[in-house]
Amino acid sequence: MSDDVDFNSIATSNTHIEDIDPYTGFEGIQADDCVVIEEVEDEDEEEKTEEILQPYVGMEFKSEVEAYNFYNSYGGYKGFSIRKNSRNSSSKGVTSVAYVCSKEGFSKRKKQESMNLGNSSNQKTPEKETWSSRTGCKAYLRLKLIKGVIWQVTKFQDDHNHNLVPNTSAKRRNLQSQKLMTDNIKQIIRDLTDQNIESSKILAYISTLEGGKDNIPFKRKDVSNLIAMDNAKLLGRDVETTLMHFQRKKEEDPEFFYAIDVDEDGCLKHIFWADGRSRRAYLEFGDVVTFDTTYNTNMYSMPLAPFIGVNHHRQSIFFGMALLRAETTDNFCWLFQTWLKAMYGKHPLSIITDQDLAMKNAIKIVFPNTVHRCCKWHVMRKAKEKLASLYGLLPTFKTEMELVINYSLTVSDFETRWVTMIEKHKLKDNKHLSNMYEKRSEWVPAYFRDVFFADMSTTQRSESMNALLKMWLTSHTSIYKFVMKIDGMIESIWQSESDEDLISMDKEPHLWSMYDIEDHAREAYTKRVFREFKDLLKRSTLGKVVEKQRDVLYEVNIAQNPKKHIWVPC
Repeated sequence: MSDDVDFNSIATSNTHIEDIDPYTGFEGIQADDCVVIEEVEDEDEEEKTEEILQPYVGMEFKSEVEAYNFYNSYGGYKGFSIRKNSRNSSSKGVTSVAYVCSKEGFSKRKKQESMNLGNSSNQKTPEKETWSSRTGCKAYLRLKLIKGVIWQVTKFQDDHNHNLVPNTSAKRRNLQSQKLMTDNIKQIIRDLTDQNIESSKILAYISTLEGGKDNIPFKRKDVSNLIAMDNAKLLGRDVETTLMHFQRKKEEDPEFFYAIDVDEDGCLKHIFWADGRSRRAYLEFGDVVTFDTTYNTNMYSMPLAPFIGVNHHRQSIFFGMALLRAETTDNFCWLFQTWLKAMYGKHPLSIITDQDLAMKNAIKIVFPNTVHRCCKWHVMRKAKEKLASLYGLLPTFKTEMELVINYSLTVSDFETRWVTMIEKHKLKDNKHLSNMYEKRSEWVPAYFRDVFFADMSTTQRSESMNALLKMWLTSHTSIYKFVMKIDGMIESIWQSESDEDLISMDKEPHLWSMYDIEDHAREAYTKRVFREFKDLLKRSTLGKVVEKQRDVLYEVNIAQNPKKHIWVPC
């Protein structure tokens, strides 16, 4: 994305939205002033007469909207759609208006075809076939403003030169002006859209509420149009609306923090925000942070950059969220410095990222004393791509390499075993393996044995959060809706933490052994963490340690069949 994009002046000229006209019924029409058509059903059915109001010259309305609604309702009964054709004005305002059948006149394409008929010189490359809906229908209703307050019918023509649509909801929803949505239905559509429900499923849900699809006077396209219209309304004022939302949040939560960065033209470059709970949680659980970026979560293609940690229930939590214009060292420096300010100046002990060079440089500048670890999963995924042919030639090499990487306890142990492995398979000249070894201190577990990482060695938590975010967000999401959906997601995370807090307070897990350390762990840990501790305690009994040489040499034996291994307390 170029740096000269102005988020406050994005044009909406490319947004194609079908008009959805309002529908309010027959309000304001006096029955005494109207012609009544009586419709009598078949004798086999119950007798009932439906009164339908028909326009006539001299009929009066209190407003132009009232007149339109009446004629549109009449068109719905008769089986045609209407549209506004002309509108005359003076210095005092609108003086007359005409509504016509939607099939009035002819399409431009049809006129052009008639002009080109028989003229081979005008023939061009055949275009995609389209359907023409205009038939030159002469039906119309003309109204004039009387005494500045009353709209009076001056002319009415009711002859149509085309077939009329049967008077059923299933048929009428194909007529543009008859596609009716109540305010309640529109709100349901907006609420479901906020939950990332697709338009076809929204329509299916509404059809259930209305007793069947035939009872809905609109189609899936109309649902999509409403959503598109709502999104289009945000264009040009998206950032302004978002900042107003942040200001309201700050009034509700004094600890809410947000910051923006703009370029020399006043256009948005970056935006960061974190609520009060995230800031307080960081003070408790901010020793280890994973940081990653993801794309295609908003209409501006701005990378999403969440700071993620782990709480006392081993759940992922947010320590702030940002949108960046581009992933450069300067941009990351701005973000890290802003985030540090929001987190009360507390530097993390360790941070896990991918191998992005710009990110790495920014971390060195802003967090010089923080241990930076590159995601091992990213390293191994890249190795799989680069070494695929090697894996095919040496079927056991991949497993051997993973054993060297994951089970070397010390730095010297890793380096010795790696060199031995390379010499064994004569891979000294392999460029990718040499590059992996050159950067070994950035990602190999043996180099981080004495650093606390909360049992994390990869950005898996960030990846999982990113995957979840992509379920809620799309590449068409505006910044404002993006922020609103993130707020909802964060709220659900805090609710999940609260539920786990209650479980740990209300329920006491059973002890497995008679060790004092297990009893102490049950008091100190949350239910989720204690469960993991108890599992490790059980596994520890599978080993038997025999001292072969005092303080020097020990022999460890592991039970080969854990299912048959019986723990006997001392």
